[in-house]
Amino acid sequence: MDFLFLWLVTFVLGYWIFKKIKEWQSLPPGPWGLPVVGYLPFLDRHQPHLTLTELSKLYGPIYGISMGSIYAVVISDHKMIRDAFAKENFSGRAPLFLTHGIMHGNGIICAEGGLWKDQRKLITSWLKSFGMSKHSVSRDKLEKRIASGVYELLDNVEKSGESPLDLARMLTNSLGNVVNEIIFGFKFPAGDKTWHWLRQIQEEGCHEMGVAGVVNFLPFIRFFSASTRKTMEVLVRGQAQTHRLYASIINRRRKMLGLERPTGAEYPEHANLFNEHPEGHIKCVKYSKHALKTEEHYFDPESMIATDGECILDNFLLEQKKRFENGEETSWYVRDEQLHYLLADMFGAGLDTTSVTLAWFLLYMALYPEEQDIVRKEILSVYPEDGELDGALLPHLMAAICETQRIRSIVPVGIPHGCMQDTYLGNYKIPKGAMIVPLQWAIHMDPDVWENPEEFKPSRFLAPDGSLLKPQEFIPFQTGKRMCPGDELSRMLSCGLVARLFRRRRVRLAGNPPSEEAMRGSVGVTLAPPPVMFYCDPL
Repeated sequence: MDFLFLWLVTFVLGYWIFKKIKEWQSLPPGPWGLPVVGYLPFLDRHQPHLTLTELSKLYGPIYGISMGSIYAVVISDHKMIRDAFAKENFSGRAPLFLTHGIMHGNGIICAEGGLWKDQRKLITSWLKSFGMSKHSVSRDKLEKRIASGVYELLDNVEKSGESPLDLARMLTNSLGNVVNEIIFGFKFPAGDKTWHWLRQIQEEGCHEMGVAGVVNFLPFIRFFSASTRKTMEVLVRGQAQTHRLYASIINRRRKMLGLERPTGAEYPEHANLFNEHPEGHIKCVKYSKHALKTEEHYFDPESMIATDGECILDNFLLEQKKRFENGEETSWYVRDEQLHYLLADMFGAGLDTTSVTLAWFLLYMALYPEEQDIVRKEILSVYPEDGELDGALLPHLMAAICETQRIRSIVPVGIPHGCMQDTYLGNYKIPKGAMIVPLQWAIHMDPDVWENPEEFKPSRFLAPDGSLLKPQEFIPFQTGKRMCPGDELSRMLSCGLVARLFRRRRVRLAGNPPSEEAMRGSVGVTLAPPPVMFYCDPL
């Protein structure tokens, strides 16, 4: 009897080991890691994309790597990325703690399945109706919205005289009001305290997301590391504060539209939100892990400037009313809780990626004045008078922007996707729950595709006839089913700002050029350029 039991245990154990070996052999190649933590200790925590790129040179265009509790598949071949992201099986989001544990699968960036499909369809249709398509009848209205933000920037540059300027921050503030108008239907007044408070929260949040990246893969660390717990507190409180602000804006917008919040759409977290102040103002608390004291002020939503034209918030509230009144099953997708996360996603994606792209662009234009002169000459030739702009008629400008997005990928490791069920990619099995990493840095800096990839050379994106050329290896907004829905808006914002600025000003550095180390950028949610000051000389 003992012999039979021992034989049975040995057979089952042997079969399990044999099965695991077969599964392991079917996975992509990759480096071994340590128990529990996987390969995390060997990643450069300041520049993880560089470590992953070196591994791609060793293991090929697709490899697997254990990162704590998550198995990741890293892809550095554009054809394979396009093939993968065109499939439904790869349209999920990776189970990262900071995105799923804090965002709870809400919004659009962290959503998947039915919610993601529903919200993406709505956002895409709304943006197109605003003019965010090349052939939209409303495009001229969107151009005017963008122009208003640019003129605000130009006025501020004019007022500064000959002083050195933090041009990156100034353009973020000006573009911020354009994005606010498109998303909320409001603008903040010049120098508004709440606007600066909001930007500080978001900037610190972006930085802390990068610092706390290991928690994505080893969530239990937050129970043992005091600094990690502090970072998590900053992120959670920052999120709660921005949601309170959005609730106040939503409430004012509902009053303007004559709408009541539908029964069932309530956000329980905000049940007593407007009872904190006799006039319903919202307390704004500035937290920072680097400050001993907190700062407080109250936000009056009536201080915001209502603007003309459609906005995301109005369309959402009207869609919410329709679905709840009709008792539609998809009413759950348009609750107030989802709205808060969606607004945060739209604001962050719409402003941060564009402003970081332009910050890098201005830095490279100052470092390569001959390229700046080429771009300016084209602008003045095609548009001798100020007016509406069409980026298609400015190939040198667009080529310079594309080269900026190539040489410094704003999200160097790409936006990871999740594998929703066991499937195959090429000859390799990709298990359900795997994180798919589209390694943009490796693709955009591949010396086999881009000659001298570290050289800033906009002519890479120009065809022999002078028209704009976009190689298949260039994927700044990713590709496939989860491709950024606001890519055309980002191009319009970038083109509109640069063309109007360069018509009037020549940009140069106010100090020494950044070091080679500084030019590698700082990794948070995005790859940010080193802080520099500029002179904007009148032409």
